[in-house]
This record gives sequence, structure tokens and C-alpha cells, in this order.
Amino acid sequence: MPNQSSVARAAKLDGELDQLSEVVANLSDQKRMRKYADWLTSVDETRGKFLAAVVDAWEQGEGALPSDETIDMVWQKTCGITFLQKLREQKLDSVAPSIIAMARPALIIEPELADGEMPIGTSKYGGKPDVLDGFEWPSYEEKLHTFLGQIRLEEMKGTVAAQSLPDKGMLYFFVFDDPEETGQPAAEGAEGAWQVVYSPDAEGLTRLEPPKAFDEYNRVAPECVIKFSETLDLPNINVYDLERDYWDQFTSCRRAKAMGLNREHSDAYEAVIDALMPEREERSHLVGWSHPQVAADDPVDDGFRHLLTVASEEILEWCWADGHQLYFSVSDDDFESQRFDRCAIIDG
Repeated sequence: MPNQSSVARAAKLDGELDQLSEVVANLSDQKRMRKYADWLTSVDETRGKFLAAVVDAWEQGEGALPSDETIDMVWQKTCGITFLQKLREQKLDSVAPSIIAMARPALIIEPELADGEMPIGTSKYGGKPDVLDGFEWPSYEEKLHTFLGQIRLEEMKGTVAAQSLPDKGMLYFFVFDDPEETGQPAAEGAEGAWQVVYSPDAEGLTRLEPPKAFDEYNRVAPECVIKFSETLDLPNINVYDLERDYWDQFTSCRRAKAMGLNREHSDAYEAVIDALMPEREERSHLVGWSHPQVAADDPVDDGFRHLLTVASEEILEWCWADGHQLYFSVSDDDFESQRFDRCAIIDG
């Protein structure tokens, strides 16, 4: 087993990230895709010709798109090939432009138990945080938080998703877990029940020991490496409350309305998300969209960005409520100013 986190990147070649990022920024623009395909053909003939064939088939407006599972699937998901294939397969061409406009890059997180103690300063779930001198372990009502994990942002370089994040530093995530007495205090908005810390400096770190014993429900989780992989992501929608008078109170309803989706599209739309973000009810991911399974509404409202989903993870001995996920989000303004300490959290 590994003891170092890893990132499966879509861009493989020097100069490719810029080309790929232009495509992801506007997946409806087939001219950009063709430009990228032409560039790829000159340096990676197999991927370039395959992408060109997919664009040709998409522009014809009917018929299945080419497929080739021997070509890197992380790249296919990130550059839009898998996305277009599923839109065509699910007969969503008529509403495709509005769906495509909602796509965002994301990084799937797959934790794996570390083989021995991990190096200080790498991305991880669980274990103990690697911090600068003076860092204090967060607490709620004088009880220590559970440390969820840390993301070393330099490790995300070379991905499309990370271009929206600072290019260096560490993100730390903590939450206080109390399922018996008060449910999830953080999810109920209890002040001090969660904490997100951004440190621009990720050098000279030391491993922080808990300053005292934990209570019954909080602990040091098993240390896990993280396997990141790039993909595209789409938001949850709610088509079932569109007929109600108060439909516009729900972000997920407003999104469905804006995309021109109704009950007839629901299963097909879900199939598209499943192809991009498989088993999303059980997986963590960085940026992209949140995917609440039990909340009536998407927790990230207009004007906010999703930062991190933390799933109930058996290997980490985490179970939020009865198997929910935790969603960290931050306002657009705070995201741009790197005020991640102002993150909100929802359990759903």
C-alpha cells in the first residue's frame, strides 16, 4: 500500500493544460475542441484523432459517438468526451447546451489506508494535521474536533480543477461530531463546530499532537493517502417540486428550470452525472458541485462555490448522521479572497 497521495491528471504533455483548460471553460465551443484535437494530433496522434472523431459525430446531431476504453478515461471525462457520449446516449441533445454550461471540473477523492506513517506535509485524510508552529487544535465547547484531512495545493498543480484554487499552501478541515446528543452541531450551524483553515505557507510543518483526550465521538482517524482523479461534474436538480407554488425557493429547482429540464429528463440527467462522478453518494470530492442525497435543496446556493465533500468513510470510521456527507462551501467573494475560514457546512 502507498504512503504518498497521488493525482491522476488529464493533461499529460507540456503545454496541454492551457489547451485543455480552454476547452473545459466552454465545452459548447466545438471550435476550441477542434483546435485542441489538432494540437494533440501533432504530439499524441491517438488521442487527437479520437477527439476529432468525437467532435465530428457530435456535430452530426445523431448517432452514437465513438468510444475507446483503451484511451485514458480520466482524460476522456475531463475534456468532455464522456460527457458528450452520455448526452447523446440519453437523448438529451435538445437541452444539451444548457446542461453543458453547468459543467465544472472536479477532483474525485479516494482514500486508502496508508502503509506506515505518511510524510509530513502531503495531502491526506485522517491522522494528525501537519501545521506551522502556533496552530491550535480547534474545539467546540472545550471538546476537540475530529481532524478530517489536509489538502496540499501544490500537489493539485497541473489539473484543471485546481486552477480555481490558490497555487500553494495547505487547506485543513475539522468538524465536531456529536451524533447522539445534538445531531451534527456543525450542520445545525453551531458556532465553532467546524473549522476550515488555509495556510499559504506549507513549509516547515510539524505533526500536531492532540492537546488533550477526545470525547466519546471524536478521535484521530486512521491515516489515509488520497488518490485524486480529474473529472467534470454537474449539479443536482429537483424536477419533482417544479409543479409546486414554492418551487423557486429551491436552488435545485431553479437550476432544473434554467436548464429546461422536467420529469421526463430526470433519469437521463442522473445517468450523465453517474458517468462523470460514479457512486457520488459514497465519495468525497474537491470543488465541482455538491450532491446532497437527503437534503431538500442543494446546500450550495447561488453566489456560493462548493469546496469539499467529505463522505461517510468506513475505513476512516466516519459516519455522518446515518451515512450522510458533509459539504463545505464558501461565497464567491470569500473564495476569490481566499477566506476559506468563512466556509459554511451542510450535512445531507
